[in-house]
Amino acid sequence: MVGDRPQRHTRLLEIERPAETLIERVSRMKARWLKRVMYESPASSTEKCLAYVVADHLNCVTLDCWPSQTRLAELLGRKNVKTVERAARGLEKLGTLVLGGGGGGAVYRYAPVFLASDADKVVNSPRQIRPEDTDKNVDESLLLIHSKRSSSTGLSDRRDGQSPPVYNRRQRGAIELELAAMLGENGMNILGRLASHDDTIVDRLCRAHAERGLSERELAAARLAAEQMR
Repeated sequence: MVGDRPQRHTRLLEIERPAETLIERVSRMKARWLKRVMYESPASSTEKCLAYVVADHLNCVTLDCWPSQTRLAELLGRKNVKTVERAARGLEKLGTLVLGGGGGGAVYRYAPVFLASDADKVVNSPRQIRPEDTDKNVDESLLLIHSKRSSSTGLSDRRDGQSPPVYNRRQRGAIELELAAMLGENGMNILGRLASHDDTIVDRLCRAHAERGLSERELAAARLAAEQMR
């Protein structure tokens, strides 16, 4: 009986081992995306440089970024923002980037198009992530707004069409309350703004929290994104 104790203790440590954080997973995703653009696409040198800037500025919660075109031109060493527009449109034509926003003073948003295998630690056969069907019967959110999904990937961290058993969408309302408290005084307003832009963002945060993959860095990214969406 005494000899069983070390084995039980080892198993307990394995169960309680902290999960991979959301930002760690997204870092792997964007590294694989950038590698494809750099080595496996016919993108021009300017387009590849823009892809690097997008990856460098990517928000791990929204899976896109929104630097101004003036700032992008400066980073690319160009004087004309038209060069940035052409490079973004070029990546969009290659199917590697989704360009959103713009027009009427709206901010341009740059979203990489990830493959389903980008999130996995072991890469399987490549296939693009498509927006998933909404689980309307189990998505019990406390947020009043259930809006369009604007993400280029529609990614809510579902792997191979199955959700990890740790995250139960029936409990999303309770998880949202915990997230709101973690986000601070205006936590529910922050979640509401994120959901009004793309509800999969909040779902991604809820899943990460349920799987113990949420740190202060992800919370800071969520606050930043919500502030930009004012």
